[in-house]
Amino acid sequence: MPVLAAFVVGAVTYAPLYCYPLLAPQFEATFHASRELGQMPWTMFLLVSMLCSPLLGRAFDVIADRILLLIGAVLLAAGWLVASAASDVAFLMAAYGALLAIGVQLVFVGTSTAMARRYAGAAGLALGVAYAGPGIGVALALPVAAGVIPDIGWRSTAVVFALLSLVALPFVWLMTTGAAVLVPDEGGGTGADAGRGAPRNPAASPGRGLHETSAPGAIAASQESPPPGSRSRPDALRRTIRTRRFLILLVGAVGIGCIDEGIFQTSSRHAVNQGIDAGFAASMLALQSYAYVAGQVVGGGLSDRFGRRYVGLICAGLIAVGATAIFTATGSLLALAVAGNAIYGFGIGATIAIRSAAFSDVFGGHNFGAIFGIIAVAYPAGGIIVMNAGGIFYDRIGSYWPVYLIAMVSLAAWSAALVVAGPRRHGLHKRLRSVRARIPL
Repeated sequence: MPVLAAFVVGAVTYAPLYCYPLLAPQFEATFHASRELGQMPWTMFLLVSMLCSPLLGRAFDVIADRILLLIGAVLLAAGWLVASAASDVAFLMAAYGALLAIGVQLVFVGTSTAMARRYAGAAGLALGVAYAGPGIGVALALPVAAGVIPDIGWRSTAVVFALLSLVALPFVWLMTTGAAVLVPDEGGGTGADAGRGAPRNPAASPGRGLHETSAPGAIAASQESPPPGSRSRPDALRRTIRTRRFLILLVGAVGIGCIDEGIFQTSSRHAVNQGIDAGFAASMLALQSYAYVAGQVVGGGLSDRFGRRYVGLICAGLIAVGATAIFTATGSLLALAVAGNAIYGFGIGATIAIRSAAFSDVFGGHNFGAIFGIIAVAYPAGGIIVMNAGGIFYDRIGSYWPVYLIAMVSLAAWSAALVVAGPRRHGLHKRLRSVRARIPL
């Protein structure tokens, strides 16, 4: 029930937001703005998301997740209402930055930490299913929005988005309701759901639950020797964020933000420049989103079984192949566009699930909310870099190819971070079999 409810919350939260590629041309036409200025509301959205995520992450360590998630849904509805009444790009920037950004970060951080804590050590599949919600929501919303916006206008569409955001409220309640999930540990005890009466740090013992021995939360990052004279505990927050492992994964997460935001936000516009019909380009974004969902579930599940690194590197290869096909497709090579969007969508969806599961493996524990909130800074930071660079280059040279180049460099950075600092599997499969054998039927 928590996973399915998280699926629905993600769908109704992200579906309106990621219609921005369809709304941006409308904003530019209404307010007579350049491509660079037309990206500014989204830039503000990413910037505020980046700045607020550490505080919101810490809030989920000390405040009931239900309260914060409900506030997030209400802020999203308010943001869309403000956007619908905007008389200038500045009002759109305020709506996307002050309301939509904080609302979506509350939902994202809250859902991620809840799923990671509840299914610690085997979070790949749980997070994959939960994150599939945004993919399904965006896939369904894009073709509908593409047909509705010209008929009723973007302002009325924003009002519809506000009402849709309120649908999340009862599902937030379901996501945070129910009995705790108990997982036997190697000593015959149980580990309870961290969000509902669990031990303060279920990852503190290497044998507890399903954690990998080399990645039992903050203990894994603290395997590095502390600074001389340091008295910090191994799982202390400051201690963790000072390790090389944390910094390497943070850089890798910035790379993922560059890839995901850059390709999704610009691929449809690039396709039109390549001679592809605008309607077909919008349908390709929907296909990309459906493939994204498949990647979330399949890739997350496979990474639980075969390891984050191996599956993650294979998915990085799929991203490279798919993105290349997307950017080289033309009006006479529509099959290449279809294949590229499907391959890329699967690869990036799996990568997002693997990223969050890897962070859970390495940094899970009673400080995971704060740590995940700090790491969540990286994704919008990457989006800001690639979107502003893309807008500036397009206004100068009339092409989105620089976005492709930034995405490929970012992909190399994420792959290197996963290899160097990602979780290891040492004996995980054997321990999983042992734990499952003890679970009563």
